Amino acid sequence: MLFLYRPRQTWLPMPLPRNMTVQQQRAYNLQMQDRFDATRRVAPAPPAAAERDPLEALQRLGELHASGTLTDEEFATAKAKVLGTGPDAT
Repeated sequence: MLFLYRPRQTWLPMPLPRNMTVQQQRAYNLQMQDRFDATRRVAPAPPAAAERDPLEALQRLGELHASGTLTDEEFATAKAKVLGTGPDAT
């Protein structure tokens, strides 16, 4: 196999602009990145379920159960799902 080595300076397809400072170039790059990010059509992913605090979820379920909103079966199912031991725990 043939490898062609070339000087480091030749990797750019065009010369660097001589009238821009490093800070101006970085600002320009950030501006271009922001413009590219603004064209995204896919919504960002929702936060993962693992990021939720299980203690808060259990406290909320306990309050709903104590107020009579949840039955004993619904409470047990929801608690098992929060703890990850239920049949439909994800």
